[in-house]
Amino acid sequence: MILNISYKQSIAALLVSSAMAFSSAATAQDDIKDKVTSAFDGWSGTASLGATSSSGNSESSNINGSIRLGKTVGRWEHLVFGSIFKGSSSIVIVERDQNGDPILGDDGRPQRTIVKGDNSDRLALGYQPKFYYSPKTYFFGILDWEQDEPANIDTATRQIIGVGHRFYSTPAGFLTAEVGFGNKTTDLVLGDDINGGVGYLGLNFLSRVNENVTFNADLRSDFGSDNTFVEMGLGVAFKVSEKMAFKISHFTRSNSDLSSGDNPLSSNSDSVTSMNLVIDI
Repeated sequence: MILNISYKQSIAALLVSSAMAFSSAATAQDDIKDKVTSAFDGWSGTASLGATSSSGNSESSNINGSIRLGKTVGRWEHLVFGSIFKGSSSIVIVERDQNGDPILGDDGRPQRTIVKGDNSDRLALGYQPKFYYSPKTYFFGILDWEQDEPANIDTATRQIIGVGHRFYSTPAGFLTAEVGFGNKTTDLVLGDDINGGVGYLGLNFLSRVNENVTFNADLRSDFGSDNTFVEMGLGVAFKVSEKMAFKISHFTRSNSDLSSGDNPLSSNSDSVTSMNLVIDI
């Protein structure tokens, strides 16, 4: 009888301990789920997309897009951003000899060939945390990655730290400036890689002309002994609805000492003008 009672008590203890373990696991799982959910809550920003296509005697297609998300937690502000520019084209050209004269076929007509290639193929991703020392002054870091093979960039990465200041911020717009330093590594498609320390300068200006029109101007530059990079962007956005706008953008990028000498079209600068649909997310 004593053994029977002891056996029942053991079974009961086992059931209780199992229930407690299951409850603890469920609670831990809920905590993890809550933390993951909390990490994704509070993010907001914009996404833009634009595309063009043509066909006929020549064919071309281009797509460009960008995303910018931000989240504020106490004195911290987190920015995540990315952009893509992809384009290809096909054209018919007349084959020519060394003197520039057309090469004729057996029928006496100029020989023609189809040339296909990428006219843009850029992908960029980045993250910028900010810590506000005061309402207008903050410390920041930048981690980003870029690929742009038509510009002779296989991969480029930066690690920047610095300080920024918001000169003013009102419902009508803002103006901020950033200075910093860090390291930049650029692996070229052709040519010697460029690695080393760089200085950094960034300017951001936005003005709400009226309730429906917004103008922005941005400038950023990395400057070092082996390479100088400058990018300037301009944009005008026309509000279509509460969460949608039509934007015309133009930006110019200049990157010294990255051109490929064996490419007659190689250039140290690129310019892109695009018309995009911008959506608040």
